Amino acid sequence: MHDVIVVGAGAAGLFFAGSLPPGRFRVLLLDHSAKLAEKVRISGGGRCNITNLEAGRLERYLGREPRFARQALAGFGPEAFLSAFRRDGLSVHEKHRGQLFCDQGSNAVIRWLDARAQAAGAKRLMSTRVHAVRHATAETGFILESDAGSLSCRMLVIASGGPSIPAIGASDWGQVLARSMGLAVVPPRPALVPLIVQTPWTSEASLAGVSMPVRVSLSGQSHAPAFDEDLLFTHRGLSGPAILQLSSYWSEDQAIDVRWAPASLAADFAEDWVKRKALVAFNPERMLNGSDPALAMPKRFLQQRFGPSGARLPDLSAPIQQWPDRAIRRLGEVLLRDRLQPSGTEGWKKAEVAAGGVEVRELDPRSMQSFKHPGMFFIGEVVDVTGWLGGYNFQWAWSSAWSAARAISVILEGYLK
Repeated sequence: MHDVIVVGAGAAGLFFAGSLPPGRFRVLLLDHSAKLAEKVRISGGGRCNITNLEAGRLERYLGREPRFARQALAGFGPEAFLSAFRRDGLSVHEKHRGQLFCDQGSNAVIRWLDARAQAAGAKRLMSTRVHAVRHATAETGFILESDAGSLSCRMLVIASGGPSIPAIGASDWGQVLARSMGLAVVPPRPALVPLIVQTPWTSEASLAGVSMPVRVSLSGQSHAPAFDEDLLFTHRGLSGPAILQLSSYWSEDQAIDVRWAPASLAADFAEDWVKRKALVAFNPERMLNGSDPALAMPKRFLQQRFGPSGARLPDLSAPIQQWPDRAIRRLGEVLLRDRLQPSGTEGWKKAEVAAGGVEVRELDPRSMQSFKHPGMFFIGEVVDVTGWLGGYNFQWAWSSAWSAARAISVILEGYLK
């Protein structure tokens, strides 16, 4: 019998194994994939956004009860993770808004996670699927039916992630297992995912590849934050950090509001232009396309949004004196709050994480242990805790794994004594 079996050799599973006392317990990691920690490898374009300086902020996590994450994040936050990371010779750099990337790249992070797990004495079986799990007794623990035959353990840790990015083998196995064992599960949905938006002025994909800083928010919703980030036009709609962040809060049929205008453009600029048009000769295109660098916006965007298939305003290159007052005000309305209606998301293949998962009321926030099945723990993405873009979800993996490792170490020491 193993002391611990971990299903899932990704970020959370490996970090959990490496957080156990070295050589103290018999630990086995199982993973259905042939490759180790694929989500870590592709993270951040190969650089791996391992955490965020702000990752301890509870308001940057969502789920039905995001306060559940408080104890894990307080017990092992970004500072504690960075201390362990740097202690083993790895280094980081900050790119944007507290996002910390590994200088040595994603593969170095995987090697580090694997080395920690091996140092703790963990064994590993890859390309091994688990077909069934049953909770036997307090003495015999859990029995798993797998490609490697029947396996038994005192403690079982589910670190199988979620169904985002199925091309690398991700699935909802952990959520399905939890439901089969009588645990409540919030149905997983794609998060940190591009949105499909098809309007006349974007439908021909003529804006694909254009990026610009914006502010986005959910129309008429006060519960979701607004995000000031870059937006990227795609062939099917919208992406970029601003949209990925908002997508975690978006639900079907909700409209989104976009402020295209730079922050330096005053909210009353349109009224100012109405008053000035008889006094000063200028055209909107030059104003918005570079004569004032603080107001510059991509020319392709301006042409499409205000051209024949867009707002159908006068030619932006026409002198402002030729613009009716109502057209100037309409320009201001669109630039300051443009309402768009997404028809859906790009789905699991483009989602960076899964929102939803095992309901947190089923778990002890101090240990991640199931109330219904003592000895069974859920960590990482499989749980209904989802972080913002920028290292928050990795931090949740580290924090929840550390909480479970600490609790299991105490329990198993009791068995050994």
